Amino acid sequence: MNTYRTCFVDLPDDVFHVIFAYLAPHDLLQAFKKLNHRFQSIVLHQPLSLPNNRSMNYKVYYDYLTRIIPHHVSQIVYLHLSERRAPHAVKLFLSQVSLKSRLWSALKAVTIEDVPSCVFNAFLSESSFLSKIQSLTFDLDFNRYHLNEYDDCDEYDIVIPILRSFSKLQSLCLRISCRTLIDDIPILKERFPQMNIHQHLQILSIKRCSNELLVQLLNHGYLPHLRRLDISLSYADHDPMPVDPPNPIPLQQDFVPKLHHVKIHLSVCVTWILTFFEDLQRHSQLDFFSITGHVRFTKFSNFPRVAELHQWLTLSKSNLFQFRMKLHADYASGARSVQEEIFNEYQRATGDKQSIRYFDMDIRYPEMSFLYPTIANENQLIKSSSSDGSISEESMEIDENASTSSSSSASSEWCRGESLDRNVKELELTEQDYVKTSLFQELEEVSCWHRLKKLTIEYDPFADEDDVVGRRLTRLAHVIQCSPHFRELFISHNLDYARALSLNEQLGVLLASKLQVLYYTTKTDSNSSLGNLAQIIDTLFSHSTSPPCLKELTLNIDGHPSSWLSIEHLIRWINKLFKRFPFLIHFTLYCRSAIEYDDPDYDLSNFASKWYFSSLINQRLRTGQIQYRHKANSIDIWL
Repeated sequence: MNTYRTCFVDLPDDVFHVIFAYLAPHDLLQAFKKLNHRFQSIVLHQPLSLPNNRSMNYKVYYDYLTRIIPHHVSQIVYLHLSERRAPHAVKLFLSQVSLKSRLWSALKAVTIEDVPSCVFNAFLSESSFLSKIQSLTFDLDFNRYHLNEYDDCDEYDIVIPILRSFSKLQSLCLRISCRTLIDDIPILKERFPQMNIHQHLQILSIKRCSNELLVQLLNHGYLPHLRRLDISLSYADHDPMPVDPPNPIPLQQDFVPKLHHVKIHLSVCVTWILTFFEDLQRHSQLDFFSITGHVRFTKFSNFPRVAELHQWLTLSKSNLFQFRMKLHADYASGARSVQEEIFNEYQRATGDKQSIRYFDMDIRYPEMSFLYPTIANENQLIKSSSSDGSISEESMEIDENASTSSSSSASSEWCRGESLDRNVKELELTEQDYVKTSLFQELEEVSCWHRLKKLTIEYDPFADEDDVVGRRLTRLAHVIQCSPHFRELFISHNLDYARALSLNEQLGVLLASKLQVLYYTTKTDSNSSLGNLAQIIDTLFSHSTSPPCLKELTLNIDGHPSSWLSIEHLIRWINKLFKRFPFLIHFTLYCRSAIEYDDPDYDLSNFASKWYFSSLINQRLRTGQIQYRHKANSIDIWL
């Protein structure tokens, strides 16, 4: 019988285009461009994406910008332009690549991350190069290197020029830490010039946005096709403890007739947000509405009571509507009773002591039932309210059987009322999650986290350390072992937790074989130092006989620099880390800013060049082995 064996080269061109989409352009061009005429033609018609350079050697990134892009401009569909992990890279790009729009015919999406202000202005002035893009991300978050160059800018100076310049955008994501404006309405109106209606924007995400900017953007019909909104609210820089602002005029439904998905992250003004979006809720326009954040209760807090929230939720008649309010709370001096009263009210109204507990509140609707007089009995509710506006005990009586039923039905679930999603890409855990809730058991029962890439461990000052440490490390090892795509670990904790990690051999072996990004911030350790943490990390990864695959390491030291910072200390422990991690391409050291304690002698800028030249003299480094840059409280090193 005759058989025919299909070879790789027998595949049609369309299949090769699909395969090549999974390859980084650098690898694709190196492997196939000069193979033969057929593959050369396929490669020259293959859409190319300049990937995120986060885990990329800075020399490879420079190669992309200076050698690959200039010869393949018409094929580029996505650009990731960043100086966060490659100093002067985007300036180099601008000096060597033409920005004429006719050359960038395929470009659809761009990310601009941590670039100098002159570069940002250059992109705006040469906007024809980006005139047809559909998606833009601009990242100038609080820990970015070039942030101080934007000191003269406010949020309006970023947002408005972008919306004006890029009229074809369908998606805009902004992570900005520029100063916000004061809430002086006449000044705001003067600062907000007449803006053209944006006919294409459907998705808007802004991290650090003032209430005033949110109102100006939405309440004037500038974004009539907006469908999804994701906002992190911030407040005036001169206000260290923001208070609830006066309730706004509700957003008119006619201004954003297609907006159906809203996510808000905040620290005050929960009632303000509910009032602002009330008209959309009344028209049953919203399908999903989420409020998250950290709120601080004061004696004058305007936090919505159960009846007020219930009234807002039931305005919508849509069967699709879902609501979530997940908040962490604390209280100002003298306001503990306010926080306890409101939490007790929600706890009794929902019958769920797990979702509203300690300093955390997680309200879900319609999953949760409010066992509470409905707004239809509003007159009765008003009569049962006490003279100071609080809800009396009589109005809070609930059916004991209903409460028991609610509690038992939720006992098999995570304490926050939701099952763990084994398809999540990121998972955040605190101490209490491990042992105070059913999450401890549920973590053990998950056999595979199919997509989990990033794990965050947050410090919990209220945790019982003796009860938690052993169990949480067992669960952490299990999660990592069951996550085939796990790559990133972010820890914000004290040195005791780091020491416990370093003694766990199973964790050490797992992390050495999987982890590519490690970010450790020491918390509540006034005596912590680079040496303390470096020695602990070295011990943790020494449990593996194979070299660790870590590529990016960031250490944030909380200890006062006067107790540890010296040239000798830096030379010894940075070199120790470089030896432990042979594949490391980026190391960042943060310490407390000298501004915090008014002592310029411990400014890292004074130590960086001395560390570098001393390392060369002592043969700890070779000439050309690294690049580095520095600020008052940070050193960035590329290998």
